[in-house]
Amino acid sequence: MDPEKVFTDSLRHYNSGVKIFANAKRVENCGISKRENNNRIERLNGTLRERVKVQRGWKTTKTPIPEGQRIHYNFVKPHMALDDQTPAQAAGLEARGWKELLKLSTTKQA
Repeated sequence: MDPEKVFTDSLRHYNSGVKIFANAKRVENCGISKRENNNRIERLNGTLRERVKVQRGWKTTKTPIPEGQRIHYNFVKPHMALDDQTPAQAAGLEARGWKELLKLSTTKQA
């Protein structure tokens, strides 16, 4: 399912990334005071930046720790903006917590 809109700042380099989604409209100059904004992704970036700053061992994006952080953020951590649901729950996925994620990862899918 492709997004209908991709929110960015005015940096021209985003054009090539947005082209991946054939029907997506790029929304530039979005901000906190505008109707359309990118507050949630900026908050995620702030959370990750905070964590990476103290984890000086993160040399590449292939380091397992960032992947664990992404999984935690999307499947384990409740978000106030989503009525205390995880992003996965808000999207209709029912995996709750690390224990259930680990069980699902070892179950054969047909």
